[in-house]
Amino acid sequence: MGDRPLGERDRHLFFGRAEETAALLDAWRGHRLTVLHGQCGVGKTSLLGAALVPALSDLGADVLPVATLSFDPAFPAAVLPEQNPYTRALVAAWDPVAFPSHSPGTSVADFLRSRTATDRHGAPRPLFAALDQTEVLLRADRPGRRRFMEELLAAAESAPGLRLLVTTRTDHLDGLRRFIDKHEIDHAEFSLEALAPEAAAEAARRTLAGAGTRYGSEAVERLVAEARTPAEGADGAGRGRAGTVDPVLLQVVGRILCEHGPGEGLDTDAHLSAHLARLVREVAAEHLVPPDVPHAWLRRVVAAGGEGVAVPENGVPGEALTRGLVHSLQDRHLVVAGGDGYVLRHPRLARPLMRLFAHAGPEMEPWTPEELLRLARRSHTRGEDDLAREHAHRALRPASRESPRIRALLTSLQGDLAFARGDHPAAAGHYAGAADLFEAQGDSAAVARALVAQARSHLELGHRATALGGLTSAANRVHADPSLSTGIGQALWRAGQEALAREVLDGVFVGAGATSEARRTRAEVIAARGRSGSR
Repeated sequence: MGDRPLGERDRHLFFGRAEETAALLDAWRGHRLTVLHGQCGVGKTSLLGAALVPALSDLGADVLPVATLSFDPAFPAAVLPEQNPYTRALVAAWDPVAFPSHSPGTSVADFLRSRTATDRHGAPRPLFAALDQTEVLLRADRPGRRRFMEELLAAAESAPGLRLLVTTRTDHLDGLRRFIDKHEIDHAEFSLEALAPEAAAEAARRTLAGAGTRYGSEAVERLVAEARTPAEGADGAGRGRAGTVDPVLLQVVGRILCEHGPGEGLDTDAHLSAHLARLVREVAAEHLVPPDVPHAWLRRVVAAGGEGVAVPENGVPGEALTRGLVHSLQDRHLVVAGGDGYVLRHPRLARPLMRLFAHAGPEMEPWTPEELLRLARRSHTRGEDDLAREHAHRALRPASRESPRIRALLTSLQGDLAFARGDHPAAAGHYAGAADLFEAQGDSAAVARALVAQARSHLELGHRATALGGLTSAANRVHADPSLSTGIGQALWRAGQEALAREVLDGVFVGAGATSEARRTRAEVIAARGRSGSR
């Protein structure tokens, strides 16, 4: 028991959702698009990974890996800057083996077309694909996210045999519906609620038994009672219905019982307070603020009860509290959207939180460089680039002891962040540093990608000769890497080297490795040659 989502390898630990699994499986198999929604922490990710995907695999269905979006500096953004980074992240998640050499530069539609299979009658076989946590795309209306959603839903509308499932939090459902309404897609919606008491008791009983405990029915009853929503807590403010059981709280309290036993002397509040203290310290460290900042806001949330506490779009003027920080508290299952803003996720958290406010607890262990890289990538994917930049900078301090590979990826990420904000001199410098670090590891392909990204940065600065030198050096390292070759071809074309660009892009079409970006750029080159020839 714990508070992490379960995956396919944990299917033997997933209990209490048999009815929901059967109903959602029918919906996914029967519609082009299925929307699974529910409050944060209700169990959407676990239901998808530990129940639905294994059930489809047991039936012999073609199922892609469940995707969550994450920008990866292993393929520098400046290699193919004209491709939507969310598209690149989705295709990489659906086909991780092909990243970073083959999938970057491929559109959603072209990727799905390449995976389409037919049965013995020539009809397309169903292809099951899922994108988890789309709220990342719906929290702010930005052009790249909007274009990605349009691309994804257009593919869902037209791809033969595709059965797409997306998950989102209920508070973002209306935003998702606005995108869906623009398309003619046969779709279904499924709302995942908190656990019924009987289902929660079954899950608790089987999980405690699986953990090797010999606790009886009293321990199960206590566990369910701790996580049940009381009538006075079910105020329509985003919490579960009265009598239902919160899945996250059930897991957390279950872990406490497994570790400390269900004896009468067990102080559940103390252990919950320690758990919450760790989460709040993590959020504070992630957003580079003192723990007092989330403490103060959570104190207001507890005091407001079901009325909710709002957060302005750009945070609180003059304070370190930002919407991103509140989203992180929501991601860690402390609050949910409700009332006039955010409410405490469950009334059971109020006492341990008040105890936490009185006793700050021990200092948190510093993030490791690997953890800082994950934080920086997550912040970058969410659009919090200043935060990502600071995490990368801290991880690369001289005193840190990160592995050479982690240092190279962090440096590449610094290049991506600089390129995104238009600081091309800094981007070129970071990519050059990443190339040196990858060279020291003997990773020739990664060196070539960094060199192409550096060359694109020089092109943005008007340093054409320097850029061409870098592209030549990168081209000498390319071996069976259509994504990188596409980036070289694009850069040559933008540098005015039409003949060389056409030669490189033609080479991408040898075999079955042509990317969507290669086809688009090659068409531009051919069209430009046609226009110049007609003059």
